[in-house]
Amino acid sequence: MRLTVPGLIVCGLLSAAAAAHDAAPDHGCREPVRPADDQNDVLWQRFLDDVDAYRACISDFVDASQAAAAAHGEAARAATGDWNAFVRRELNVPEDYPWPPEGADG
Repeated sequence: MRLTVPGLIVCGLLSAAAAAHDAAPDHGCREPVRPADDQNDVLWQRFLDDVDAYRACISDFVDASQAAAAAHGEAARAATGDWNAFVRRELNVPEDYPWPPEGADG
């Protein structure tokens, strides 16, 4: 198989796009360590406070992650809208044109 210069450019762009996705972030919250059952009330209260802080940290992370996911979803919908508008405007494809074409699903 022989690759041409345009083929190499396409391969390079595809690999760059694949590498552009960041790994999912770690929540970074510290799980509290449960004290032994025979510990005093001060240690137990500190543990319960740490449990509350851990829950709040996880909740904040989940809220931020869900907001980011919603923003990405909205960006994807906007990009799809841009594509559809381009196709209708520049390629004169009617809005009700069936896509994918019937029988194209394999």
